Amino acid sequence: MLAIGIAGWWLDRVTGPVFGERPGRATVLGLALGAGGLALAVGYTWLAGSLVGGAGSTVLSTLLLGIVTVMLQVGAEEMLFRGWLQPQIASVVREPVAVLLVAVIFAALHLFGGATGVLTLTNLMLGGILFGLIAVRDGGIAGAIAAHWGWNAGEQMLFGLDPNPGVGVFGALFDLDLIGAARWGGSEQGLNASVAMTVALAAIVIPLALRYHSVTPQPLRRNSTF
Repeated sequence: MLAIGIAGWWLDRVTGPVFGERPGRATVLGLALGAGGLALAVGYTWLAGSLVGGAGSTVLSTLLLGIVTVMLQVGAEEMLFRGWLQPQIASVVREPVAVLLVAVIFAALHLFGGATGVLTLTNLMLGGILFGLIAVRDGGIAGAIAAHWGWNAGEQMLFGLDPNPGVGVFGALFDLDLIGAARWGGSEQGLNASVAMTVALAAIVIPLALRYHSVTPQPLRRNSTF
């Protein structure tokens, strides 16, 4: 994905501020949105009585490697989807339509990674919309990368919620599991297939979408010559 995104930039001669005009500020705000959204979703599962302590072991020595790996993963996804594909589609259709279309493609791609079920795909699409709106707001992908990383790294290596149950190969600071009804995370797909994630994402996406009319999009620019 990283290679495709970079190749797309080169072929289209993208010259705009790929990471935004103020990447530092965008990174801080994006991280707050991603980590805050995850904390909100986890809080909902706790209120529903689905959040329990697991019996898995932590592997603290590999956490740094996991943090870097997740950064590379989400960075590649954001470079492809929000850094290249979204601006290309936005050059043909209106920006909100481009955000939605790219979010649908983003969710559909996860089918190859084993994502199943309407609720899971809905949550993935909402996540894609969130990252797309952040990229529009910032005029670059620094904030989208930070939000994506904050959610994924927090879910996997802070709370140990992915996979469910247990912890991943990189370990986690806490081993928490989700039990009970699948709609509150009590399935193999865990938080990704939960209403808790839907509500948390909607609580962030809706205000961002409502504020879209006050945002002046800053699309990446292309040179007119090849």
